[in-house]
Amino acid sequence: MNETESMPISPEILDSLDWEGLKYMVAKTALEVDLFSIISQGHRTLESISIATQCHERGMRILLDALCPLGLLDKSGSEYALAPTAEMFLVRGKASYCADTYLTWWQNRNRMIENLKTGTASLDLSGPDAGEFWANYTAQDLVTWPQIAEKARQSWQTMGVDRETRPGLHILDVASGSGAKSFVLAQDDPDAHVTALDLPQVLKVSAQIAEAMGVAQQVSFLPGNMMTIQLPSNQLDIVRFGAILYYFNPDQVKVVLQKAHEALRPNGLVVIGTLVADEERCRSEMALLGAVELFNVAPHSHVYSFSEYKEFLEATGFSEVLCHTDTQISAMKL
Repeated sequence: MNETESMPISPEILDSLDWEGLKYMVAKTALEVDLFSIISQGHRTLESISIATQCHERGMRILLDALCPLGLLDKSGSEYALAPTAEMFLVRGKASYCADTYLTWWQNRNRMIENLKTGTASLDLSGPDAGEFWANYTAQDLVTWPQIAEKARQSWQTMGVDRETRPGLHILDVASGSGAKSFVLAQDDPDAHVTALDLPQVLKVSAQIAEAMGVAQQVSFLPGNMMTIQLPSNQLDIVRFGAILYYFNPDQVKVVLQKAHEALRPNGLVVIGTLVADEERCRSEMALLGAVELFNVAPHSHVYSFSEYKEFLEATGFSEVLCHTDTQISAMKL
């Protein structure tokens, strides 16, 4: 008897899903009326907020109150104020504003049934036209890069990569996003150099983060994508792939891995930051739910298992393929 069969039959799973969905609906509705930006403009009372959002007072009061225990609003007497998270990320015009990204994701989920019937995404966030979307998403790292950097530093150390073991690294960070995960290697070694490869709009954000991390002189910015970019042979020590390979079909994955292999020096390392599905594709919640989201926004997406990545890597000349966590894989060019 497996674990599922031994559990008592109960609607608890459905109740839990319903409750989480309600939270999401509250936040989505608030973003759709640009509520947080309006409150930031000085509208703090129910009457003022209702007028500014053109909403009925009864419904708006219920929405405002519900946002308080979610950690997005604070309430004092009859006035509402932005909680720190909303203040930092949900006020239009702020450098770290990223609400448009979440709203795009959330609204597009309403088209899931259409995508299921057609078998493809109704929105494509994997192409060059998605630059503004990904720049908006990356903007939150202007605030959170210190936490990202510290976690990345620990991850590199787990893989045995630091100034002592691999001095003077030349790193290509593909789909670099903010770049913070590779910039830490430049922080720790003044002889290291990072090339950040991403869409032009995203690189504008990563340039700000390179400045904030004190490594701007050690970073080059390369707009483009790995499918079309030309790289010199045997010049790199590390090629790091950010959250990108699950947007590609298997043939495309092999193409970009082959290009990485050719660009690396002997003993060079490829590192893949990705969602990794369990082999049976039934247990890894983050990866399998991520696959649903990707299906909705990318026509060629596929969340691969470790054995699939291992096959791709070995087929393109890599060896010593290791899965460090459920989001990170590495392999060596011998």
